[in-house]
Amino acid sequence: MASLSRAEQLERAEARIASAQQTLAAEVAALVSGEAWRRFLEFQARLHVYSPNNVMLIAAQHYRAFVDGAVGTAEPSWVAGFQTWKALGRTVQRGQHGYMVLAPCRYNRRIALDGDGASRLLGRGEAPTEGERVDSRPVLAGFRVQYVFDVSQTSGVELPVRPCPRLLEGKAPAGLWPSVTRLIQDRGFTVDTVGEAAILGGANGVTRWDDRTVLVRGDMDDAARVKTLIHEAAHVILHEGPPGRFLPRPVKEVEAESVAYVVASVHGMVTDGYSFPYVAAWAGAEGGEVVQATQARVALAARAVIDASPAAHIDGGRPPGAAQIAATAAAGIGQSVVAANPADFPEPGLVEL
Repeated sequence: MASLSRAEQLERAEARIASAQQTLAAEVAALVSGEAWRRFLEFQARLHVYSPNNVMLIAAQHYRAFVDGAVGTAEPSWVAGFQTWKALGRTVQRGQHGYMVLAPCRYNRRIALDGDGASRLLGRGEAPTEGERVDSRPVLAGFRVQYVFDVSQTSGVELPVRPCPRLLEGKAPAGLWPSVTRLIQDRGFTVDTVGEAAILGGANGVTRWDDRTVLVRGDMDDAARVKTLIHEAAHVILHEGPPGRFLPRPVKEVEAESVAYVVASVHGMVTDGYSFPYVAAWAGAEGGEVVQATQARVALAARAVIDASPAAHIDGGRPPGAAQIAATAAAGIGQSVVAANPADFPEPGLVEL
């Protein structure tokens, strides 16, 4: 078989990148429009959002319950009132005690406004005069104590679970870690590993712009470490200066993980279990369209990493996920579903930045 010319090699590389991007867009679109994702968002929407002060109250009371042996985890997770859990098909277990939170007491104050914009407070039962209109304004009158329960204190209907990223296992292609490291170092950053995620605030990798350092967890399998380093390299390539620096964080995370997925795919590494849920969490309801909108910048960064790699690349053949692409294309991607706001999730960026 005759060797390929440089132009033919570039053409094949571009085709592999495009195929990987199409797979990612299709799979993310299918994920965020799927039944499991929809059920999770509906469940989450029915839970209350607590103030920072109430979060501290809940955490302290839950930890005391853990020390006393009443619950099995040191930290709370899903928290809601008795009736909310009942509506969700779960009941509070016998003997469990609720956690006190402070609920605001509000009432509406009636204000009379005239045509000149002057206002006056209306008394109970007082009607406005001719030419005045009534405006109602909420007023905080104080707080009352309510009680909530953690999911670990309940039992009943199984809770829906959104798809979560799963760390890669096994080895990465030889030479990929050193080549990506040099790519990052050539841009003025240092690369180092740390012992565990706790050192990085729960993240698998972090790019620190202040001291130009990239840190990666050292307690993961080789494949997970290399994929994380590629993700951070994408941040360095795409997000140090304008316009990337000023992009919203969700877009940055979609771009970085898309680069990691494309580069990994070209090298024969399967990152579907991590990249699809990760990108979906940041991309939101219009996942496929968000991924497609970033494809030009993603391809640019992915090409830089691939060109620097001495590891063997996949040649020819049907790309991974081709069947899914066809199925998703037939059904249509980017269907309108409930928006997946990254703020709804426990900092997906801290899973892997």
